[in-house]
Amino acid sequence: DADDAAPAEGTSLTHLADCYCGSGLFALSASQHFDTVVGIEINNQAIEEATQNAQRNNVTNCEFRAASAEAIFDVLSDDFPNDRTAIVLDPPRKGCSEDFLKQLYDFAPQRIIYMSCDPTTQARDSEGIVKAGYAITKILPFDLFPQTRHIECLMIFEKESIAKE
Repeated sequence: DADDAAPAEGTSLTHLADCYCGSGLFALSASQHFDTVVGIEINNQAIEEATQNAQRNNVTNCEFRAASAEAIFDVLSDDFPNDRTAIVLDPPRKGCSEDFLKQLYDFAPQRIIYMSCDPTTQARDSEGIVKAGYAITKILPFDLFPQTRHIECLMIFEKESIAKE
């Protein structure tokens, strides 16, 4: 749900970074809530499709780049204020790399929205996110494949200082 990425009442989130963005689903769905949106995906074809999807839907505040998720922080450090940035994570089954997570903690965005198809790797990565000073504010499981063992799970994290207000 794009509203889960949207800024909450009274917050000043203006920037969104969609890591592992694929063809731009989360970035494009939430773009109306942000001034600036960037998506990053290692698959060149997916980036072409994300760019086409933005054009087809007249979304002008999204930029998509073909690179590894770790490269997003080169973009963010220059143009994205961490206290006004939300980051969407939808990594592959293996979860986020240690290098990516270290850069995420160093950047310290205001909100992290983590979608996962593997509860084990999401739990592993979530432990580190909580240790880095974030509170879990929402957990939503999605059973998109009934009668199978597969489940998607959305977790939203806020910086502790904001989550307590």
